[in-house]
Order: sequence, then structure tokens, then C-alpha cells
Amino acid sequence: MKVAFAGTPDFAATILRALISSPHDVGLVISQPDPRKGRGRKTTPTPVAELARSHDLLLTQPARISEISDELAAYDALIVAAYGQILRPDSLYATRRGAWNVHASLLPKYRGAAPVERAIMNGETETGVTIMRMDEGLDTGPMALQRSVNIPPDVNAGELAGLLAGAGAKAIVESLSLLENDSLTLVEQDSLFATYASKVLDEDRILRWEWGVRQVHDVIRALAPGIGARTSHPEVEGPIKIWRSRILESESVSLEAGRIEAGNGRMVVYCGSGSLEVLDLQRPGGRRLPARDFLRGTPLEGAFV
Repeated sequence: MKVAFAGTPDFAATILRALISSPHDVGLVISQPDPRKGRGRKTTPTPVAELARSHDLLLTQPARISEISDELAAYDALIVAAYGQILRPDSLYATRRGAWNVHASLLPKYRGAAPVERAIMNGETETGVTIMRMDEGLDTGPMALQRSVNIPPDVNAGELAGLLAGAGAKAIVESLSLLENDSLTLVEQDSLFATYASKVLDEDRILRWEWGVRQVHDVIRALAPGIGARTSHPEVEGPIKIWRSRILESESVSLEAGRIEAGNGRMVVYCGSGSLEVLDLQRPGGRRLPARDFLRGTPLEGAFV
């Protein structure tokens, strides 16, 4: 099949790489405009744009995909993976066989913008990917294939996204082959079981040390390596980001939530129930550091708040 592909981050680049290696013909790649990053505000290519250029694929990066909806009529299908825009009907229905999304959850659970982060935040032990024919709703279209993926207890969002991208890459190639042979069966979603993965807000990043240790740990790993979970300390101006932690398997000790025990290069923090070791963290304006190095420059006493 001759397909167009729309995607932007690393997750999408993994999907595109599989399509390039498949029997299907990727005739057009669509990505968000290259962002400007760093102090010099230099343009940095999106992972999908970089991959497309390296394979000499036709690439376009419109401000809105609707600007090129007429061009999509030349393709059998549009494949969408973490593109970053809501598609209007003129793009959804432009290709001969519709638009197909690689969604990082087992729909109808975790419809929406942040399925990977929300699954980890909620302590899920299993998630997956769904290949879905897109309609005008929010991840409401009929499903073609689903593949389950286990969530290891210490995996972070970036690592889980990589696992899901690998599963999604195989699933979309298989789905396209079935679609080409007119043997793809679609199953409608049961909206009674739908849940929503809303975008992560600033308030979601704040660690509440009165929570149980598992919930605190889950928030930390759900926001790494992206925006990072945050906490505060009276001796540090501005938020401290906590990037990595591990739950300590020990008897519960009744101490003040947020209480820090630092020594021998280790940082232990007590939660509402249980305690965890902070492994990597970052002070405002600084670099991400292992706890040992952080404590050399910023010795902390007392408690996080």
C-alpha cells in the first residue's frame, strides 16, 4: 500500500522506521515544524523529520495538517502516531482507506493525550497499543489490533514508550497488510469502559510526600525523562526535580512525611507509608545529578515540603 505518515517524537520515529522496512510504500511524511531549542534558539529537527531526511523521503512540516489535505488523496491510507495535532475531517477522510492511529494504550482505557504517563501514575502493571481507524472523536474509532505490554515496576515513561513503540510498529505493519488484503476486522469500542488520559499539568508534577511510597515512586517515573516530578525544600530556592527513585523494602517507620535522611552519599525520604531512596535529582538551574554528587554541593537536612 502507498501510505502517508504523520508523527513527530521518538515514539513515532520507531513506527516510521518499521514502515520504511515493510513492503508498504511510504510516499509522504508529515511532521510538526522543527522547534527552536537552547539558548541560541537553533532549529532542531523532530525525530521523524530527521529520519525522513536520512531516507530521502518526501517530507512536509505544515503549521496545520489541513493545509495539505488535498495532497493526501493520492495515498491509500494515512498512518498517525503521536503527531501532535487534532485532525479535522478534511484530513481524516482524505485517503482512500482512511486514517489509522497507533495509540499507546489498550483502548478504550486511556483515551487522550498522555496515556503512557497516566498508566504509570495510576500504578498499572499492564498497558499496550491499539491500532484504530480514526474518526472525529477523541480516540473513539473502531479497533483493528491490540497488543499488550507489561509495565515493569521501575520502568519510566520514556522506557515504556520505547516498549510500546516497538509493539505498535509490528502491529501497524500487520494491520496494513490485512487491510490491503481486505481481511482486517474492526471492533467497536465500548465507551462504558472508557477512561481518559488528560495532559499532565504543573499541579500533577508536585510530589505529595504524605502519599504512600508506591504512589510517590509512580509519579516520579511517570514524569521521567520528560518534565520531571517536583518538590521543594526550605533551603533551596525554586523547585527541585526528582528524576529517579527506588522503593526501600523495609518495615514502615512512622516519621514526618518528606523527612530526609542523608548519609554515605544516599538520600532516603519518608512518605506517608514506607520510604524511598532518591537516586537522581536536579536543583533549579543545575544539571541532573546522582544523589551522591547532589549532596556534595547541596547538603539537605530536614524535610521536603
